[in-house]
Amino acid sequence: MTTDGLLLRSTPFGEADAVVQLFTREHGRVSALARGARSSKRRFAGALGLLVLSDFELKHRPRADLWSLESALIRRDWTALAGDVVAVAHLSYALEVVRELSPIGIAEPRLLDLLVELHEVMAERGPSPPVLRALELAVLETLGHAPVLDACAACGGELGAGVLFDPGRGGALCAGCAAQSRGIGVRGFAEGARQLLRAARSVERLVDAIAATAAFDDSDRAAARDAMVGMIVAQVGRPLRSVEFIAKLGHRRG
Repeated sequence: MTTDGLLLRSTPFGEADAVVQLFTREHGRVSALARGARSSKRRFAGALGLLVLSDFELKHRPRADLWSLESALIRRDWTALAGDVVAVAHLSYALEVVRELSPIGIAEPRLLDLLVELHEVMAERGPSPPVLRALELAVLETLGHAPVLDACAACGGELGAGVLFDPGRGGALCAGCAAQSRGIGVRGFAEGARQLLRAARSVERLVDAIAATAAFDDSDRAAARDAMVGMIVAQVGRPLRSVEFIAKLGHRRG
Protein backbone atom coordinates (compact mmCIF):
# COMPACT_ATOMS: atom_id res chain seq x y z
CA MET A 1 0.00 0.00 0.00
CA THR A 2 1.20 3.49 -0.82
CA THR A 3 0.54 6.63 1.21
CA ASP A 4 2.04 10.06 1.43
CA GLY A 5 3.68 11.29 4.60
CA LEU A 6 6.61 12.88 6.39
CA LEU A 7 9.59 11.44 8.20
CA LEU A 8 9.45 12.06 11.95
CA ARG A 9 12.57 10.21 13.04
CA SER A 10 15.19 7.81 11.68
CA THR A 11 17.33 5.50 13.82
CA PRO A 12 20.22 3.44 12.40
CA PHE A 13 19.70 -0.31 12.62
CA GLY A 14 22.50 -2.72 11.82
CA GLU A 15 25.03 -1.82 9.17
CA ALA A 16 22.73 -0.51 6.42
CA ASP A 17 19.13 -0.46 7.68
CA ALA A 18 17.10 2.11 9.58
CA VAL A 19 14.01 2.12 11.75
CA VAL A 20 11.94 5.08 10.64
CA GLN A 21 8.99 6.72 12.29
CA LEU A 22 6.62 8.18 9.71
CA PHE A 23 3.49 10.28 9.85
CA THR A 24 1.27 9.06 7.02
CA ARG A 25 -2.09 10.09 5.66
CA GLU A 26 -3.61 6.61 5.68
CA HIS A 27 -2.18 5.13 8.87
CA GLY A 28 -1.12 8.05 11.05
CA ARG A 29 2.09 7.53 13.00
CA VAL A 30 3.83 4.25 12.18
CA SER A 31 7.28 2.75 12.68
CA ALA A 32 8.83 0.76 9.84
CA LEU A 33 12.02 -1.10 9.03
CA ALA A 34 13.70 0.36 5.96
CA ARG A 35 16.18 -2.22 4.74
CA GLY A 36 19.17 -0.67 3.03
CA ALA A 37 17.98 2.84 3.82
CA ARG A 38 21.50 3.96 4.59
CA SER A 39 23.03 2.44 1.48
CA SER A 40 20.38 2.25 -1.28
CA LYS A 41 20.07 5.43 -3.35
CA ARG A 42 17.68 3.76 -5.78
CA ARG A 43 14.95 2.63 -3.35
CA PHE A 44 14.75 5.77 -1.25
CA ALA A 45 16.45 8.51 -3.29
CA GLY A 46 16.45 11.22 -0.63
CA ALA A 47 12.85 10.56 0.37
CA LEU A 48 13.82 9.61 3.93
CA GLY A 49 14.90 13.05 5.00
CA LEU A 50 13.49 16.21 6.48
CA LEU A 51 11.94 18.93 4.34
CA VAL A 52 10.29 16.53 1.89
CA LEU A 53 6.84 15.00 1.54
CA SER A 54 7.18 11.48 0.23
CA ASP A 55 5.11 8.61 -1.09
CA PHE A 56 5.83 5.56 1.05
CA GLU A 57 5.26 1.99 -0.10
CA LEU A 58 4.54 0.11 3.11
CA LYS A 59 3.81 -3.51 3.92
CA HIS A 60 2.21 -4.66 7.12
CA ARG A 61 4.15 -7.37 8.89
CA PRO A 62 1.71 -9.75 10.67
CA ARG A 63 2.34 -10.03 14.40
CA ALA A 64 5.29 -7.64 14.08
CA ASP A 65 5.69 -4.29 15.78
CA LEU A 66 7.30 -2.77 12.70
CA TRP A 67 5.92 -2.24 9.23
CA SER A 68 8.22 -2.80 6.27
CA LEU A 69 9.11 0.22 4.14
CA GLU A 70 9.71 -1.10 0.64
CA SER A 71 10.46 2.18 -1.15
CA ALA A 72 9.90 5.92 -1.00
CA LEU A 73 9.73 8.69 -3.58
CA ILE A 74 9.74 12.44 -3.04
CA ARG A 75 6.42 14.11 -3.82
CA ARG A 76 7.15 17.68 -2.66
CA ASP A 77 10.48 19.25 -1.80
CA TRP A 78 11.28 22.13 0.57
CA THR A 79 15.00 21.43 0.97
CA ALA A 80 15.76 25.03 0.00
CA LEU A 81 14.82 25.83 3.62
CA ALA A 82 17.79 23.87 4.92
CA GLY A 83 19.92 27.03 5.06
CA ASP A 84 17.46 28.84 7.35
CA VAL A 85 18.22 27.59 10.85
CA VAL A 86 15.14 29.24 12.38
CA ALA A 87 12.81 27.70 9.80
CA VAL A 88 14.35 24.27 10.38
CA ALA A 89 13.97 24.74 14.13
CA HIS A 90 10.29 25.69 13.77
CA LEU A 91 9.61 22.74 11.49
CA SER A 92 11.47 20.36 13.81
CA TYR A 93 9.33 21.60 16.67
CA ALA A 94 6.12 21.01 14.71
CA LEU A 95 7.22 17.48 13.81
CA GLU A 96 8.15 16.75 17.43
CA VAL A 97 4.76 17.99 18.64
CA VAL A 98 2.94 15.71 16.21
CA ARG A 99 5.25 12.80 16.95
CA GLU A 100 4.71 13.06 20.69
CA LEU A 101 0.98 13.80 20.70
CA SER A 102 -0.45 11.71 17.87
CA PRO A 103 -1.66 8.16 18.61
CA ILE A 104 0.07 5.21 16.96
CA GLY A 105 -1.67 3.78 13.91
CA ILE A 106 -4.62 6.19 13.90
CA ALA A 107 -5.16 8.17 10.72
CA GLU A 108 -5.25 11.92 11.34
CA PRO A 109 -5.02 13.42 7.84
CA ARG A 110 -5.72 16.91 9.20
CA LEU A 111 -2.39 16.79 11.03
CA LEU A 112 -0.49 15.90 7.87
CA ASP A 113 -2.24 18.71 6.02
CA LEU A 114 -1.21 21.15 8.76
CA LEU A 115 2.41 20.05 8.58
CA VAL A 116 2.47 20.37 4.80
CA GLU A 117 0.84 23.79 5.06
CA LEU A 118 3.49 24.86 7.57
CA HIS A 119 6.26 23.85 5.17
CA GLU A 120 4.57 25.86 2.41
CA VAL A 121 4.23 28.94 4.61
CA MET A 122 7.88 28.68 5.65
CA ALA A 123 8.95 28.44 2.01
CA GLU A 124 6.89 31.50 1.07
CA ARG A 125 7.11 33.75 4.14
CA GLY A 126 9.88 32.37 6.34
CA PRO A 127 9.55 31.40 10.01
CA SER A 128 6.81 33.12 11.98
CA PRO A 129 5.86 32.70 15.67
CA PRO A 130 2.17 33.53 14.99
CA VAL A 131 2.06 30.70 12.49
CA LEU A 132 3.40 28.33 15.14
CA ARG A 133 0.68 29.47 17.54
CA ALA A 134 -1.99 28.72 14.94
CA LEU A 135 -0.43 25.33 14.27
CA GLU A 136 -0.22 24.41 17.97
CA LEU A 137 -3.85 25.32 18.51
CA ALA A 138 -4.99 23.41 15.42
CA VAL A 139 -3.03 20.29 16.40
CA LEU A 140 -4.39 20.34 19.95
CA GLU A 141 -7.93 20.88 18.70
CA THR A 142 -7.64 18.02 16.21
CA LEU A 143 -6.49 15.66 18.96
CA GLY A 144 -9.11 16.81 21.47
CA HIS A 145 -6.75 18.75 23.75
CA ALA A 146 -7.59 22.35 22.81
CA PRO A 147 -7.05 24.85 25.65
CA VAL A 148 -10.12 26.60 27.03
CA LEU A 149 -9.76 30.32 26.34
CA ASP A 150 -13.27 31.80 26.43
CA ALA A 151 -14.33 30.82 29.96
CA CYS A 152 -12.87 29.26 33.09
CA ALA A 153 -11.60 25.78 32.28
CA ALA A 154 -12.51 24.59 35.78
CA CYS A 155 -15.93 26.07 36.58
CA GLY A 156 -17.08 27.36 33.18
CA GLY A 157 -17.71 30.84 34.55
CA GLU A 158 -16.53 34.22 33.30
CA LEU A 159 -12.83 34.91 33.60
CA GLY A 160 -12.70 38.51 34.86
CA ALA A 161 -9.48 39.74 36.46
CA GLY A 162 -6.66 37.72 37.98
CA VAL A 163 -6.70 35.02 35.29
CA LEU A 164 -4.13 32.22 35.33
CA PHE A 165 -3.27 29.69 32.66
CA ASP A 166 -3.03 26.15 34.01
CA PRO A 167 -2.13 23.59 31.32
CA GLY A 168 -2.83 20.71 33.66
CA ARG A 169 -6.42 21.87 34.16
CA GLY A 170 -7.07 22.68 30.51
CA GLY A 171 -6.50 26.40 30.01
CA ALA A 172 -7.57 29.75 31.45
CA LEU A 173 -8.84 29.88 35.03
CA CYS A 174 -10.85 32.55 36.82
CA ALA A 175 -9.40 34.09 39.99
CA GLY A 176 -11.47 31.82 42.24
CA CYS A 177 -10.37 28.59 40.60
CA ALA A 178 -6.83 29.88 40.05
CA ALA A 179 -6.29 29.91 43.81
CA GLN A 180 -6.22 26.10 43.69
CA SER A 181 -3.58 25.87 40.95
CA ARG A 182 0.00 25.20 42.02
CA GLY A 183 1.23 22.83 39.31
CA ILE A 184 4.10 23.05 36.85
CA GLY A 185 3.43 25.47 34.03
CA VAL A 186 0.88 27.59 35.90
CA ARG A 187 1.40 31.23 35.01
CA GLY A 188 -0.33 34.59 34.86
CA PHE A 189 -2.40 35.01 31.74
CA ALA A 190 -2.76 38.60 30.58
CA GLU A 191 -5.79 39.55 28.53
CA GLY A 192 -3.59 40.41 25.55
CA ALA A 193 -2.09 36.92 25.46
CA ARG A 194 -5.53 35.34 25.69
CA GLN A 195 -6.85 37.50 22.85
CA LEU A 196 -3.79 36.71 20.73
CA LEU A 197 -4.45 32.98 21.07
CA ARG A 198 -8.13 33.48 20.31
CA ALA A 199 -7.14 35.36 17.14
CA ALA A 200 -4.65 32.65 16.13
CA ARG A 201 -7.27 29.97 16.75
CA SER A 202 -9.83 31.68 14.50
CA VAL A 203 -7.84 31.69 11.25
CA GLU A 204 -8.66 29.37 8.37
CA ARG A 205 -5.09 29.27 7.06
CA LEU A 206 -1.91 29.22 9.13
CA VAL A 207 -0.48 32.17 7.23
CA ASP A 208 -3.47 34.31 8.21
CA ALA A 209 -2.28 34.24 11.83
CA ILE A 210 0.44 36.75 10.89
CA ALA A 211 -2.07 39.50 10.12
CA ALA A 212 -4.55 38.38 12.77
CA THR A 213 -2.00 38.86 15.57
CA ALA A 214 -0.09 41.86 14.19
CA ALA A 215 -1.48 44.32 16.76
CA PHE A 216 -0.20 42.47 19.82
CA ASP A 217 3.03 43.44 21.58
CA ASP A 218 6.07 41.37 22.45
CA SER A 219 4.96 40.66 26.01
CA ASP A 220 1.65 39.25 24.77
CA ARG A 221 3.49 37.13 22.19
CA ALA A 222 5.87 35.76 24.81
CA ALA A 223 3.04 34.96 27.23
CA ALA A 224 1.02 33.24 24.49
CA ARG A 225 4.07 31.22 23.47
CA ASP A 226 4.78 30.12 27.03
CA ALA A 227 1.14 29.13 27.58
CA MET A 228 1.07 26.98 24.46
CA VAL A 229 4.41 25.31 25.16
CA GLY A 230 3.19 24.62 28.69
CA MET A 231 -0.02 23.09 27.31
CA ILE A 232 1.89 20.80 24.98
CA VAL A 233 4.45 19.79 27.61
CA ALA A 234 1.59 18.93 29.97
CA GLN A 235 0.12 16.62 27.33
CA VAL A 236 3.45 15.01 26.44
CA GLY A 237 4.58 14.64 30.05
CA ARG A 238 8.10 15.95 29.54
CA PRO A 239 9.96 18.88 27.90
CA LEU A 240 10.46 18.85 24.14
CA ARG A 241 14.04 18.96 22.89
CA SER A 242 13.21 21.33 20.05
CA VAL A 243 11.91 23.98 22.46
CA GLU A 244 15.34 24.35 24.07
CA PHE A 245 16.94 24.73 20.65
CA ILE A 246 14.43 27.37 19.54
CA ALA A 247 15.01 29.27 22.79
CA LYS A 248 18.66 29.75 21.80
CA LEU A 249 17.74 31.48 18.54
CA GLY A 250 16.73 34.84 20.02
CA HIS A 251 13.83 37.11 19.14
CA ARG A 252 12.60 35.03 16.20
CA ARG A 253 12.42 31.89 18.26
CA GLY A 254 8.70 31.18 18.27
